[in-house]
Amino acid sequence: MSFDRPLFLLGLLLPPLLLWLRETWLRKEAKRLRTFIRPVLWERVGIEPPPPRLVSRALWAGGFALAVIALAGPVWGTGEMMLPVGGENVVIALDVSASMGCTDETPTRLARASAAIASLVDELEDARVSLVLFASHARLAVPLTQDREFFRSRLPSGRGDVQDLHPGTQIGGIIRVMESAAPGMALESRVGILFSDGGFHDHEIESSVEEARSVAMPVIAVGVGGDRPVVVPDRSGEPMLDSAGDTVRTAIEEEVLIRLANETGGFYARLSTTGDLAGLVGEMLDRVRVSQPELRSAATEGRRYQIFLGAAMLCFLLAIVFEARRI
Repeated sequence: MSFDRPLFLLGLLLPPLLLWLRETWLRKEAKRLRTFIRPVLWERVGIEPPPPRLVSRALWAGGFALAVIALAGPVWGTGEMMLPVGGENVVIALDVSASMGCTDETPTRLARASAAIASLVDELEDARVSLVLFASHARLAVPLTQDREFFRSRLPSGRGDVQDLHPGTQIGGIIRVMESAAPGMALESRVGILFSDGGFHDHEIESSVEEARSVAMPVIAVGVGGDRPVVVPDRSGEPMLDSAGDTVRTAIEEEVLIRLANETGGFYARLSTTGDLAGLVGEMLDRVRVSQPELRSAATEGRRYQIFLGAAMLCFLLAIVFEARRI
């Protein structure tokens, strides 16, 4: 057995001192009585000597000693400690590049993804959500919040809603912005969700995967779009032309999305074929919570102060009873 606060055990010196003081007081009282009246006359004049109360004195001293031990925090064996669980943080990154204006999703890829995100955050009602928009670079659009109405108001439904992001899809920097939106905090779980049609123009998948791993943020990648190439519209809605004057067409490119999801501990899903996305995200949040030691119950040393405190209270109660009976 060990103690959390061993210095409190110095209080065990007090019960013997209290017993000695009580015994000294009784002797002085008896001595005063003998000074004025001989002991053989005490009964005739109705004087009763102070009772020794040995039982109640022992109970008071024992109760005090047990209370001191309880205060010292006795520890032995092991026990189960449930640690508190913090909040759930979900960072959603939405691709707003030109190809997200394609109409192979109804009405467009971007509008379809925004509608799915709005539905998702409504179903994840206990989670705090954040929104990151990206194309040629990424920026934070909504910091972590539980205000669903504000979050939905910041979701773009078309390319015209986002004027500050230039065409082109870059994966570099997305994870960094997502991590800054929901920095790792003790007892809180977090996941990132990336909605995109793929087609990243840079080659920073390795660094993005390493970034996500280093900050322990699993990424759920949601593919938006179809397998058949379709025309990419420009901001005016006309077909986009490349430098050679040819019409730009694109189809979903899943390879990078799948790799990003699998190598960060998340999963990949295609928006058009995924039913309960909110359920899948909820399961991922549960898995993140279980996988983090600080979010689980933990075996700890068994603290047994309550045993000694209960015994002390019982001793005090009995001492009061026996004290009243002069025992």
